[in-house]
Amino acid sequence: MRDNTVNWSLRKGVASSLTIFVVLFLGLVIWVASSTRGAPQPTTLPSGLLGVIPQEGDQAPKQTLVGVSLSPGWEPTLIIDGLPIPSEQLDAGTQQLGEFFFSPGSDMVVSQLRRGLICARVIAIPIIDVEVDNIDHEWCWTSF
Repeated sequence: MRDNTVNWSLRKGVASSLTIFVVLFLGLVIWVASSTRGAPQPTTLPSGLLGVIPQEGDQAPKQTLVGVSLSPGWEPTLIIDGLPIPSEQLDAGTQQLGEFFFSPGSDMVVSQLRRGLICARVIAIPIIDVEVDNIDHEWCWTSF
């Protein structure tokens, strides 16, 4: 006698239901992975301050550039480890574009940064719009 029972996986609709389930599950896994990996960090910079170099928490060599990128219309004062940097030494960037960077060197106020935790502070005053608050921001990184 022949047994006319059909394997459960061959029954009508089972294979297509399993295929749809697997595809949806993989889609969910890919969506979760892409939304959590490489997500941009929330910005904590004050208005008018576009970026700092090196970034907060970075590791950078002792001869790295230190500075800020500002929106147009700001005049910054950069302080590195409590030492004010003269404005004429903030020439490693394009100041017309709001880039004010200090490059340590033998003829500069700082020849090289020390090793360890370095903190910098920028105080910028507006030279165009007097209705906005000054920028006062401090950040730290590790120098090696």
